[in-house]
Amino acid sequence: MGKLKFWGVAVLIGLLIGAAIWLISLQQERALDRSEEKEKNRIRTFFSELNSVYGYLYTKENGKYQLFLEIDEALLQGELSGSLLMMADTGNKNNPYEETRYVLNGITDGHMVEFFTTVDGQKTKLEGNFIGATVGLNLSFWTTDQKLTFKAVTEEEFKKFKTKF
Repeated sequence: MGKLKFWGVAVLIGLLIGAAIWLISLQQERALDRSEEKEKNRIRTFFSELNSVYGYLYTKENGKYQLFLEIDEALLQGELSGSLLMMADTGNKNNPYEETRYVLNGITDGHMVEFFTTVDGQKTKLEGNFIGATVGLNLSFWTTDQKLTFKAVTEEEFKKFKTKF
């Protein structure tokens, strides 16, 4: 009878341990599902906001050049395509500025961003990160060793800056 009680208690303890492990794994699975869903929602919101931004503008303090980054396509998988318009002051009154457009292809996760382009026949990588979701971005630029801060602008704001430039 004593052995039977021992085995009964052992089986009961085994069942309780099994149930506890099952409950813990179930809670972990639910937490993972919630975090995955939260991340998917963050990404959907980010790309929705990104697609509603007209572009990103950088103006050099001395007014010698402006950069305008336009994202033409932003896919939920993180792929980006667009262009970088560089407007440089020529100092010539007849032709006050020169425009050069660079084709961009890149990737993002909503935090970091990498763009790839060709400058003077050389493959060039621009790296950076978004500020406040889509309010702006910091991006490396091939003419400087510092990241430049681009500000999100509407079409009207860009036209004003371009006219002023």
